[in-house]
Amino acid sequence: MDSLRFAVLRQEIAFSLPYTYARGHDLTCTVVRVELRDGEHVGRGEGAPFESFFEVSAEETVAELEAVGPLVESGASDRGELLSRLGRGAARNALDAALWDLAAKKADAPVWRLLGIPAPQPLQIMTTISLADPAQLDQEIAESRSAHVLKLKLGSPDADDDVHRLEKLRAARPDARVVVDVNGGWDLDTLRTMLPLLVKHRVRMIEQPVGDADEPGLRGLRRTIPVVADESFETEDDLERVRGLYDGVNVKLDKCGGLTAALRIIGRARQEGLRIMVGCLPGSSLSAAVGFHAAQLAEFVDLDGHLRLVDDIEPRMRAKDGWLQPPARELWG
Repeated sequence: MDSLRFAVLRQEIAFSLPYTYARGHDLTCTVVRVELRDGEHVGRGEGAPFESFFEVSAEETVAELEAVGPLVESGASDRGELLSRLGRGAARNALDAALWDLAAKKADAPVWRLLGIPAPQPLQIMTTISLADPAQLDQEIAESRSAHVLKLKLGSPDADDDVHRLEKLRAARPDARVVVDVNGGWDLDTLRTMLPLLVKHRVRMIEQPVGDADEPGLRGLRRTIPVVADESFETEDDLERVRGLYDGVNVKLDKCGGLTAALRIIGRARQEGLRIMVGCLPGSSLSAAVGFHAAQLAEFVDLDGHLRLVDDIEPRMRAKDGWLQPPARELWG
């Protein structure tokens, strides 16, 4: 470990199309990458401090990682100790991924084997249709014609616009499996009004329909469509609070602090009867490769963030007809 070298790189990447949702409108995303070099072996990880989601900025994420760099280079080998020096979120996710990747490279064994989980298989992922203007909405629907599972962003200021978007998508793609993501953009009354329409259009799942103020109203709300917590769920500590309000949780590695934490959360959430979604924040194929391992254990998989980027890391993760293929070990794991 004496030769270990630690590096942090920040990169801003443009979206191929503007990314619009109930909480924001973005043209780019920022990723923070960690590289651990031990002789001929290199481990990489990536965090996505998406600033419309996190209170911690990209600059703070870089500073967090640089602060633990000397400890890593000095030979500290206890994963738990290293990760405990970082707050939950993108910084911890990036370091955790880099540590796993380095361990796999040094052992000449895939990460899944080190983790004791099944070998990753291709996954059917959601293709996101953003809360875009009419022309871009039409373009995104047309470009998603080969995808089988569509995630429609809703949460417009005008509920009638949400109705129009859902009807337009369903008219164009009567064959697709559709979920909706509201990003907390509705109040409880709007949710109650929308539920019959969502049932009519065979929506399979509702992600984060309401915000904090209306969340207590989910308890006891009669519904036939599962409701999954995203913004309302970050770490293992939130499991007890969301149980009884939501039917499932969206486990994002950049929220919970990495693959190690995600696998622990998934195991406990299953024990508590919660349905599992593995999602992502906008990031490259390096982020998606790590999330792909956790997503092997999920019912709902949303790992298309890298597919929205103008530039991606190589070798990139490939998707065809809505199926995401396992990552090459040269990329991660």
